[in-house]
Amino acid sequence: MEAIASSLWQNKLLRFMTVGGIATFIQYLTLIGSVELWHWNAVAASSLGYFLSAIANYVLNYYFTFRSDNRHRVAALRFALVAAAGLMLNALLMELLAEKLRLPYVAAQILATAGTLSWNYWANSKWSFGARPAPRGHDAHRSVV
Repeated sequence: MEAIASSLWQNKLLRFMTVGGIATFIQYLTLIGSVELWHWNAVAASSLGYFLSAIANYVLNYYFTFRSDNRHRVAALRFALVAAAGLMLNALLMELLAEKLRLPYVAAQILATAGTLSWNYWANSKWSFGARPAPRGHDAHRSVV
């Protein structure tokens, strides 16, 4: 049983989903609290939640999900750019779904979350936390003449 649990944690997608669950909890808690307690607009509340969850998401994805060896100044900048694009996508979807189509804000957020999940995983796994390219002088495929 321990070997099965250990091999499950070796699965990058499972680790990503776990981190995503934590980040989603932060976002939804912020969204619902901001709307219900402070009567914020759903788009603004969702955007704040996305921003706050992105901070936790970066730290957990860097160390736990992708176990990145990229320098923080590289990975953090890339992650911030991916997160900014995800934030814009999330805000646009919330504007369309909650404000224009008048869906309940939590239902709109569920759909917006689904819309940003694929983008975030792909962009972060390939670009933000992906393996660094080998230095040019150490190219194993280069032929020596």
